[in-house]
Amino acid sequence: MGSFGNVIPKERKIYGNWQVKSPEGILMFRCGEKKAMWYVKRDLGEIVQDNPKIVQLKFQPNGLGNHQKKYGLTEMLNKCVVCGTDEYLTRHHVVPYCYRKFFPESIKSHNFHDVLSLCIDCHENYEKKATDFKIKLSEIYNAPINGDLFDNKDLIKVRKLASCLVNNIHQMPKYRITEVKNEIKTYFGLKRLHIKRLENLMNIEFKIINRTHGELVVNKIDNIDSFMKSWRKHFIENNECKYLPKNWSVE
Repeated sequence: MGSFGNVIPKERKIYGNWQVKSPEGILMFRCGEKKAMWYVKRDLGEIVQDNPKIVQLKFQPNGLGNHQKKYGLTEMLNKCVVCGTDEYLTRHHVVPYCYRKFFPESIKSHNFHDVLSLCIDCHENYEKKATDFKIKLSEIYNAPINGDLFDNKDLIKVRKLASCLVNNIHQMPKYRITEVKNEIKTYFGLKRLHIKRLENLMNIEFKIINRTHGELVVNKIDNIDSFMKSWRKHFIENNECKYLPKNWSVE
């Protein structure tokens, strides 16, 4: 098998396919066992049938979740959507997390559609092509693949000057001491500069702001929906997906 970080259990299941129903018995959504048991442990729901796995809520929800949304109620098969194997399955985020993490919360919190099961080998094979697509996007949006690194060069310089005054003032000519003090006072808008303040300046933290490739791209795209669709299309065009979930689509 491939070389994905941690060891993936051979019999791993991606989808729990528990059904969560309203008090009236309307299927609201499917989820994993952990989420289903969240309702049960808090006495907000009860298991009414173990096979198939069904939890019925004891309270009236504000809405009916994925009711009437075909894909949201689809029973997901625990098999690779490309080759069909049910062994060594991994979760694949069709729209990479490096971009999704910067989406608005209303979109970021609803990613069920873009999580598909892939076996390790198919996952690794596609990730190589996904990396090529990221590089292409980095060129389109002028967003370096390693991100942008910014540092406050002026603050770094002032901190060095403060350190010089504290540690080497006896070796410095008087005119230079005056120049350095004036430069520091001008930068911070200070009238007086004493040793305690210089010591504080020596320890001041300057932040290196690292804007990632994903953040740079998301800040520049005009239409997030179209951006997500472009990744879905890329996934379909670069894999022979014979086992996609029912009702899944680029749209």
